Amino acid sequence: MEQATQLISKSGGRPFGFWRRLLMSMASIMMLCAIASPDLSAQQGQIEVKGKVTSQGEPVIGAGVLVKGTTTGTATDMDGNFVLNVRPDAVLTVSSIGYTDAEVSVNGRGYIEVELAPESLALDDVVVVGYGTQKKINLTGAVASVDTEVMENRPIANAVEALQGSVPGLVIQQGTSTPGSSPSMNIRGLNTLNNNDPLVIIDGLEGSLANLNPSDIDQISVLKDASSTAIYGSRASNGVILVTTKKGQEGKMEVSYDFNYGFQMPTSLPKLVDSWIYAELYNEAEVNSGRPAKFTPEEIAGFRNNGPNVNWVRSLYDDWSPQHSHSVSMTGGTDKLSYMASIGYLDQDSMFKGSKDYGYKRFNARMNLSHKVTDRLTINLTSQFARNTITDHAYDTYWIVEQANRMPPIYDIKNPDGTYTYPSGSNANGLQRIEQGGYTQSVNDELAGTLSAEWELFDGFKLIGSIGARTWNNGKHTHRNALEGSSADVLDQMQEESYRSLYTNANAMATYDRTIDRHTFGVMLGYAYEGFSEKSFWTRRDNINNKYDIMVGSLSGDDVFNGAGASDWSMYSGFARLTYNYDEKYLLEVNIRNDYSSYFAKGNRSGLFPSVSAGWRISSEKFWDRIRDYIPSLKLRASYGLVGNNRIGAYSYMQTVTVTQGTSFNNQLANTVSFASANPDIKWEKTAMADVGVDLGLLRNNLNLTFDWFYNRTSDILFGLPVPGIFGNGAPTQNAGVVDTSGWELSVSYLFKTGPVNHHIAGNVSDSWNKVVDIKGTQQINGTDVTTILAEGYPMNSYYAYRTDGFFQNEEECAAGPVPDGITVKPGDIRFVDKTGDGRINADDRFVLGNDFPRYLFSLTYGFEVKGFDFSMMWQGVGRRSKWMRGEAVEAFHNNNEGPVLDFHVDRWTPSNPDASYPRLTRGSESANTMLGSEFWIRDAKYLRLKNVQVGYTFPSKWMEKVKIQNLRIYASMQNALTFSAMPGGWDPEYTGDGSGRAYPVARVFSLGLNVKF
Repeated sequence: MEQATQLISKSGGRPFGFWRRLLMSMASIMMLCAIASPDLSAQQGQIEVKGKVTSQGEPVIGAGVLVKGTTTGTATDMDGNFVLNVRPDAVLTVSSIGYTDAEVSVNGRGYIEVELAPESLALDDVVVVGYGTQKKINLTGAVASVDTEVMENRPIANAVEALQGSVPGLVIQQGTSTPGSSPSMNIRGLNTLNNNDPLVIIDGLEGSLANLNPSDIDQISVLKDASSTAIYGSRASNGVILVTTKKGQEGKMEVSYDFNYGFQMPTSLPKLVDSWIYAELYNEAEVNSGRPAKFTPEEIAGFRNNGPNVNWVRSLYDDWSPQHSHSVSMTGGTDKLSYMASIGYLDQDSMFKGSKDYGYKRFNARMNLSHKVTDRLTINLTSQFARNTITDHAYDTYWIVEQANRMPPIYDIKNPDGTYTYPSGSNANGLQRIEQGGYTQSVNDELAGTLSAEWELFDGFKLIGSIGARTWNNGKHTHRNALEGSSADVLDQMQEESYRSLYTNANAMATYDRTIDRHTFGVMLGYAYEGFSEKSFWTRRDNINNKYDIMVGSLSGDDVFNGAGASDWSMYSGFARLTYNYDEKYLLEVNIRNDYSSYFAKGNRSGLFPSVSAGWRISSEKFWDRIRDYIPSLKLRASYGLVGNNRIGAYSYMQTVTVTQGTSFNNQLANTVSFASANPDIKWEKTAMADVGVDLGLLRNNLNLTFDWFYNRTSDILFGLPVPGIFGNGAPTQNAGVVDTSGWELSVSYLFKTGPVNHHIAGNVSDSWNKVVDIKGTQQINGTDVTTILAEGYPMNSYYAYRTDGFFQNEEECAAGPVPDGITVKPGDIRFVDKTGDGRINADDRFVLGNDFPRYLFSLTYGFEVKGFDFSMMWQGVGRRSKWMRGEAVEAFHNNNEGPVLDFHVDRWTPSNPDASYPRLTRGSESANTMLGSEFWIRDAKYLRLKNVQVGYTFPSKWMEKVKIQNLRIYASMQNALTFSAMPGGWDPEYTGDGSGRAYPVARVFSLGLNVKF
């Protein structure tokens, strides 16, 4: 045991020798790459070059004109003109925000005209798709590309946050900002009762966006329909997110540095009443409950004049908490070798007060190399190391916030002698848990790399092969202190955890592309292998004898607990793609994949997933010539296919045994054994997807619209049907469900100029909904405080509660009923709808009342650039969402405790306020009617949020040239700046927890930053 725990501690520690070797190795590689790059700025005879930069006949003002591979450059004037002294063989790079970059060779000319295409006109742009790339104009599937530049300048802890609102149909929910946490992702709604997370592929390897340095990302593609996802077969039913990191380019080494320093604060906190108002309402609740008032008028006046008046929730958090990030990258190369190397660091403090050592730290190191061995053979290497360190208090955040939410404002946090207070009805003090309760630290290391080769045997025919691996090595140490004066946790406790995993893959492909007259076709054949294995171990000691020892193995304690686990899986696949277009008017694509997976028993391991899609570029037809000036681009497309979902337990088809440790009797641990029911007949979940889309360009393609309608049917859904209790075990997994999901998406973008100002506007809106079609006639009702139902004809996870019909206004109405069984009601209590008409209110009277999945997601982005200044803002929101709030989040004096009371409780029912928004105040058994699960607690959670606003300035090239700086931009930014919502009590509308409000708040972040390139 001691040897095992020492190994765990070592994996979670700080191996400085490793860091030193890693950094020295990267520095050596960078030096070699820099030496290998030729000095392209060698002095030669120079000539004066004049030129003009235009777009669609109009001058481009303030465009940057840079001599490639140097820091020499200038900017165009008000007429789009520029003058530069350059070598006769120089290459000029011309760029401007809102336009596609252009490169032009001087070739000894004295005058050059450069035409820039608006970004929306860049029809030859290449989009990353599964196992390859395609021209945007030839896409027949629903594929969205993300502008990755926005990620580099926003105060975000991980790349997932920046995706919110950027792609129609991509649902990002940021329910908490706990350091190290990551928002949830979903594409086009819910398709299954199981895992609905999309597949994320980074440089050919399955991975996590949360571990990436946002500055390293080059392209992100979101694949949403069967045409684009079927090439990934059994893992594609929830969509695919493809990420490509930056690569090196030929030329002199360029060094970039990105810096951001910000301050975090909660976006919103519960709005609690002052202590004297609390005392008055407490008295009212006691009288309504048949008891005498607790507080005298003198005590209430004392609260108003002298306090205490303490907001326990606000006391948990600092006024502001810092976070900062740094990223350094180097790119360059020769015609044979190109490189990109980067190092990134993020340090995000916790917002909890007194927790200066708590927070999230991430270190990233990346090296991407490309070596052109011959004109036809290229070898590529991508590699990344990431270390994530999360340090936090030892007690669960849920507990800490829960206790603070429940504390009345009439008590101070500490006694006059400096000890912590424990108000009546409480067994803990949240601030004490943060400051004295101990700590937990997890250190998670990820190392990933892919080696690939591309060999063009002859024109159009290529062989491509790759091997890759990603390994995780995670260690966690927890030391929880017993808190004197609190009954919440009487034992000193220490725990060590270790988790290690390895993911490997290998791919081999052959591709052939050829154009014959007007016919262009491409063929790809491929084979893939994937494997995954994981091991975990944990050990814990309770009531330890030495709270200062950091090694569990060296401790003795009253109770000892250990656990371990391991699993693995593998999959072999064959896949193919055929693309064809005639004259870039008529487009066709066929994909097919066959997966063979260890997730299922022999006989059911193989699954076939085909798709077909077609497109018609109507605007390329001759008959379109008459209106091409008005509608320059129009494409219709449609797709249909079958994809799968294998994200279930690795051994669901097998009989498994779990051995755990139960209660300790006389220092002897009792083992318990449980058996999982097996079903060897389970097979793939299958999702049939249909999509119809329109791509439209107007106003010289400066105004672009994309619309998609989709319909998915998922069959053979894996879950356990209810079994009678006499069965004696949990239900075995079966292919027993069918779910339909439908929706639509609309995105619009517009680029225009007013004088010297370039404007860009983009917006999108989308919706999806689902319905359970078949679960063999059964229904499942889950939960107590928040009750949901799974039933045919309704959306998954629908709320199941009583409907309300206002408040009882007098004794006559109370006597007439209907009233809940076993409850006596009085005027001011909630009245419920009698669904069955039997004069009683019981479980049979509940209704299906919506769910918390967001509908009508939308975003709007606007920005402009003029004379070096830039401004942008992004609004994001949800048009329809219900949230069942419960507990202290909405109930006055929840659970018969002394608190809390929120601002909206003040508008409660009284004889003089019969149209109130809250029922009469009560405590104890008198609250039974109020606390029944009803639509009264299901609140409108739609919202509009100013997700990001930013202003920046880029210094003129002629200034920067003097100090050998290629580009310098400074900016100020605010994340989650404003929120408009109807949620009561100050709760954040994005909150995705259990409805009790027991969560770390979403953060508002103000930051300053700079981007500099040498």
